[in-house]
Amino acid sequence: MSSADEFFLPPLPRLLPVGYHPDAARIEITSNGWVRRMLGSCFDSEESLLFFLRQRNGLYGPLTVPHARPERAQNIADWYQFVTVIDSFVSDEAALGGDHAAAGEAFAAVLSDLRDGERGAVATTVYGRAAQDLWRRISAGMSPAQVDRLVASLEAFLRGCAAEIRCKLDGRVTDFESCMRVRDDSFGCAFLELFTEYAAEADLSGPVAAGVFDEVHHHGMRQLIVVNDLLSWRKEYAERDTMTTVRVLCEHEGLALQDAVDRLCGLVAHHERAYIAARDRLLAGPHGGSADVRAYLRGLDHLIGGSQEFEYLTPRYFGDGAVWDGSTSGWISLTAPVARFRPAPAHDRATVSV
Repeated sequence: MSSADEFFLPPLPRLLPVGYHPDAARIEITSNGWVRRMLGSCFDSEESLLFFLRQRNGLYGPLTVPHARPERAQNIADWYQFVTVIDSFVSDEAALGGDHAAAGEAFAAVLSDLRDGERGAVATTVYGRAAQDLWRRISAGMSPAQVDRLVASLEAFLRGCAAEIRCKLDGRVTDFESCMRVRDDSFGCAFLELFTEYAAEADLSGPVAAGVFDEVHHHGMRQLIVVNDLLSWRKEYAERDTMTTVRVLCEHEGLALQDAVDRLCGLVAHHERAYIAARDRLLAGPHGGSADVRAYLRGLDHLIGGSQEFEYLTPRYFGDGAVWDGSTSGWISLTAPVARFRPAPAHDRATVSV
């Protein structure tokens, strides 16, 4: 199929709060140092490492947990850097993304190192060493139930990454709901929710298991995933990734790119408003009297709003050297080395193979 090499992103609702942690700059810088120290050897050159650090992934944590204690915000920032390094190499066919079986073995080694680390064993892999460092810092502030969920969330993330690699190598584009199930794992929804609890210093393992938050999680996580798919489409398009809702609508459902974007923007608005309605119903009900529940829901608001803020500003999605000017709507080029939101299209008519 073919599709325009640019698209128009209309204004999204942005009904949820955005806050920067007061120590955001220090946390980001410190987290960049942690990446260099713990994961630097994963990169094939200094330039590759610097390319990653210029994406400002260390700011994702401070944007999504703006009210956390600084040490917890730092731990969360480092975790998100860790999984983003893995995600970057999953998309790279010269790295993890080039061999599904080898990636599966690497992921199994990470989980083995994590479990062995609980018994004091030394990691056998670079990723495992980083995972053990994070485990020691984070698990000390979690209940046993949360620790179990932390392991399960990493397993889910790696399972989703493996599924994405297989689909890309096979050239397979799934249907929308199948894509969303994989993205729920590969986007890390389980640990996004868990770290929102961790930041709020609340243990809601019981209510989570009982399904109290199912509706807010459903709509909140779908908003996160679809916004990410829209704002990351330049990157996913360039890397020919198949597990993204933009490509699913274009290739599986036969929509033109702009029609797919418009439909996904409608879904963002739907899920954001449905999340707010579900959150308000929960707050008005018997669980709304719990201080921990209220703190967690405030945290989810900031997770959703902060995640979107990050995706507007990161050069990861707009090209190395991109600097955000605060614009959130406009025409976006898929082929320019560095893109920004523009008030008018660059070309009246241009097509490229998708």
